Amino acid sequence: MADQSASASPRQPDAAENPSLQRWPLIPGETRGDSPGPMMPGRIYSPSKAPVTCPSQQFEEFFHAFLNNGDLQVAYTAKPYVLKGPYYLQHNTEPGDPANPQWETVEIYTPIHGYQRYNERQTSYVSDSTRLLPGQQWTGVDAFGRSTDNPPTQLEIRQVSQAEYAMHTRDRMTTFSKRADCWYLRHDWTLDPFEGCQWPDQCRSMREYEGGFMDELD
Repeated sequence: MADQSASASPRQPDAAENPSLQRWPLIPGETRGDSPGPMMPGRIYSPSKAPVTCPSQQFEEFFHAFLNNGDLQVAYTAKPYVLKGPYYLQHNTEPGDPANPQWETVEIYTPIHGYQRYNERQTSYVSDSTRLLPGQQWTGVDAFGRSTDNPPTQLEIRQVSQAEYAMHTRDRMTTFSKRADCWYLRHDWTLDPFEGCQWPDQCRSMREYEGGFMDELD
């Protein structure tokens, strides 16, 4: 009689035995394909249930909290906000071509998720590669309480008026305006690395120099 146990398929481990098989919770209205994987160390992920409140009427304090909290990014991004960027990125045309406008402006109705964070321990702004969704919070520490080493980013805050601030990075400018209840992200402007190039030779040579990076943006 054949040994059936030898030919049987090995039992697969279940989620309780292998944490990597566990399914993370979904945000209401989110599909499994849209949801991020299990949280990286130092972040919190769970569907948001409590109401979101304004963290501060003082802009800099608000801004630090906004950068690190997915709930705040959803709640305090204006709907719509105005997105402005180079025309060629939206229409796959050549940068610098005088036949086309330089800029394209559109209204966006989904929350913005940036890639800058505020590291309280270092009192500096740092880069981060994971966008935050509702229920996600960036803490700057891993699961063992150790500080994470994220690269610093050049970020400048400029006060435009009593009710408006602008955030500048190397390739973006984002503005926040004061409403009755809190600050809201109102405009996001992607700067044009080809601005001022001489058409056509210089602009085309600059595009070739950018290589695959510009191809990814098209």
